[in-house]
Amino acid sequence: MIDSWYKLADHFCARRASIGHKKNDYFEQFSIRRYNYAQTGDTKSVRLIFLGATADNPVNKTLVRNGRFIWCKNLAYEGTNEEGFRQISFTIGNGKKRFIVPENLILCLPSSIYVNNNGFMRHYDKIFSSFSSVFRYEKALRLMLRTSDYSDLEEFVNQVETDSPYKTGTLVKPRLGYFMPNREKLTKKMHDLILEYCRQNFCSDKFQDLLRVLTHYQGSIVPTDDKELVDSFFEWCETYSLSDHPYGIILGKYRETSNYAGRELYRVSFGGTIYEKVHPVQLEVVSEI
Repeated sequence: MIDSWYKLADHFCARRASIGHKKNDYFEQFSIRRYNYAQTGDTKSVRLIFLGATADNPVNKTLVRNGRFIWCKNLAYEGTNEEGFRQISFTIGNGKKRFIVPENLILCLPSSIYVNNNGFMRHYDKIFSSFSSVFRYEKALRLMLRTSDYSDLEEFVNQVETDSPYKTGTLVKPRLGYFMPNREKLTKKMHDLILEYCRQNFCSDKFQDLLRVLTHYQGSIVPTDDKELVDSFFEWCETYSLSDHPYGIILGKYRETSNYAGRELYRVSFGGTIYEKVHPVQLEVVSEI
């Protein structure tokens, strides 16, 4: 099952409130925070940020810290899980407990990287492209190499690359909460959907009211007079197939990625629209439709 255009926009993680709702359950604090450079050279540990869904596993619940990063050390590569995602294990501070987390729940923050998603500097299409991947960042890979059976970094990196679920030609879909559709395409799609909804429900006089509310993507609260109409539109979208966002194909890695910065970004085509800098946590790999 794939989500609708508006559901993806309405639940994007940088929005505290969704249209028609007091709270966006997918809101993530990291999406509005600023992260400064760090003094350390990442020779013993690296900064990792864990997405909210990490807490779904009670063992890892303490890793979710309201957008704050954690210095993780003793990194080890744990192969892939049942869903095909690569995993790492690590310890924190002086603790002996070893956590295991898959890559789709982690953002990596190298010491040399500065990220500003705060206030006027925040752009929905750039929130994720500033973050790195733990399996692309060379210093993180070197830490994993120490605990692996490999003696050569290149061989180890090749194995990690082979295990990646994000390969050219892979079928994917947008991940709810973390993928924001192209603003221009979204606006046009909402216009067309609202027009069709009004035609099918004989309420053309409500077209402008719906358009005004549903093309304002800054988390506004729906006026009481419009709430019933908006709820009805959402229900209609769930049953109208043309409201679904298209699936995508990974075209390859974004050209400017490098192991130094650790950024693992992809070019992905969704229904003919090409997104140039998609972070892997924004995607769900599709095994069947």
